[in-house]
Amino acid sequence: MAKDLDIPLPVRFNPFKHHRNYILELLKSTSSEMIASLLDPVCNNYIDIYTGTMTPESISKAVIGILKSKHVFHVDDFTSWVDSKNGYREIKLEDQSEWVVRKSNEEERYIHLHPARTGPLSIRFKGSTLKTIYLLKIHFPEPQETLSLEDVNGVRIQIGLSPVKKLDKSKGILYCFEKFFRQDSY
Repeated sequence: MAKDLDIPLPVRFNPFKHHRNYILELLKSTSSEMIASLLDPVCNNYIDIYTGTMTPESISKAVIGILKSKHVFHVDDFTSWVDSKNGYREIKLEDQSEWVVRKSNEEERYIHLHPARTGPLSIRFKGSTLKTIYLLKIHFPEPQETLSLEDVNGVRIQIGLSPVKKLDKSKGILYCFEKFFRQDSY
């Protein structure tokens, strides 16, 4: 997992939840046990994931640069700025990705950052589906044409999720697996 040192202060950004390339690299080099332990902070609600080429560090630095240029970088100015718009603001980076910034509960990392759900470089899936495909990718790095219901439910049970009754290539787990891991999808 990215060390806080890789993400410059005062930004709070979890690349394991929100950065596709980071996730792909981590899945290549981490055991299923380690991935399972990292899944706790991944909620089962919808999660937005950045699919562009900027690194977590460069994203954070770009956001800091934008906030400084708007004179809303310091904690009091930032808090007033986001509070004036329902507690969050959206900003666009040079790669045209869109990001949500809001106030974090952490004193040292007060800028909470995640991709905007409607951004051109964002994908959105349920957390439970993402947890499932991450473990499927570890267990089946080069899967057969179609993953079986038994394969899918085996990893879901491993991480405490209910089994699914059927699989459909056009939605859900199989769709997410294909969309997330096909290199030419984005």
